[in-house]
Amino acid sequence: MGSSRFWFDNWTGLGILYFLVPPEFGINESIHNVYDVLEHGDWNINRLMDILPKEYALHIVEKIRPPVMEDVSDVPYCMLEARGHFSVNKTWEYVRMRNEPRVAYNMIWVWKAKLSLDDVLRRLGYFMPSKCWCCEKPKEESLVYMFFTSTTATTVWKYFLSRASIALSGMSMHHAITKCWTTQVIPRFKPIMQVLPSCIVWELWKRRNSLKYGDSVSKPGLKIPHKWQDLLPMMENYTPRLKYQKVIWEQPMESWLKVNTDGTSKGNPGRSAIGFCVTDEEGEIIYAVGREIAEGTNTKVEAIAIVESLKYCRWQNYTHIWLETDSLLLKNIIEGVWKPPWCIADQVEEILQLMEGFIFKVTHIYRERNKLADHLANYALEVGTIECHDFWQLDSQSRRLVNEDNM
Repeated sequence: MGSSRFWFDNWTGLGILYFLVPPEFGINESIHNVYDVLEHGDWNINRLMDILPKEYALHIVEKIRPPVMEDVSDVPYCMLEARGHFSVNKTWEYVRMRNEPRVAYNMIWVWKAKLSLDDVLRRLGYFMPSKCWCCEKPKEESLVYMFFTSTTATTVWKYFLSRASIALSGMSMHHAITKCWTTQVIPRFKPIMQVLPSCIVWELWKRRNSLKYGDSVSKPGLKIPHKWQDLLPMMENYTPRLKYQKVIWEQPMESWLKVNTDGTSKGNPGRSAIGFCVTDEEGEIIYAVGREIAEGTNTKVEAIAIVESLKYCRWQNYTHIWLETDSLLLKNIIEGVWKPPWCIADQVEEILQLMEGFIFKVTHIYRERNKLADHLANYALEVGTIECHDFWQLDSQSRRLVNEDNM
């Protein structure tokens, strides 16, 4: 952030300061980069008050951490992408004026172009010999050819549409589907005409897969019949095999402390709160807190919860810390397996700095055994801040959850 242009980059999150500052303040052209308003590694408050309105200066001092003075240029992030990479597609989607899509475009999955047809694979960079498997004299396989213009598809569409007095000649696939949905028929035939395109596409898709891969379509432990009359009874009588895993809360090792964290955001983004608890080797509560924070997304709130828990541990001079979170994303980011999204880059950097000097362990836990931290965060939103230094200061629900963990 330090090498960002002070007046012309949106480094505050408020917008470009050049356009936000009222004319009576003027623009101090001697200030070029954010580094120019730092003094001994901290914000130069007097200088900020001189060049900016009070509310902007206070926002910078209270909400933004001063950048580290390093000879490294800042890295730009595209805020439209979680990874921060610039994307022409995302930018175009953001800036163009777009009407709400018609209902028709949301009613059939084949238009999504997500099927593993040869033309889709070619667009993804996989080139291979291609043919349509449904025709005697096939052409290259594509979505439109397989589902509409091939000899097989045309025969099927004509057979059904002619019964409704719909002429297929000159129509595109889009027009044929829309015509089925909007054609005037007696009320009891209306649902049949609306579902007809989906049935045709589904049967063509099954035929193509049968010819390409064999006669049976199956998943592990489940064989799916081809005919509708066989499919319905099979689904009615199907009993899924449930997979389960025992989830337990483990006490920390001797001389270690365990920190469980969680965050909640009602609306994502919306009203937000964090909760964390610290337990000793016997499972006894040493400290627990839940408090509301500024609005944010679920991911950012989870990261802030970890930051605040580590600040508390450092303040108490704890050395052996076992951090447990139900966010697999943050667990992998802290371990260096994944790169952090741009929106939590500051929090991740602070987490890594706070971890220095600790003997540290971080693990992922399922939310079913992270209920105390989750309850503390939700309690802060629904009732108010809660802060406890032993088991008996907890509310009744929290005490019940602690007892369940120690069973």
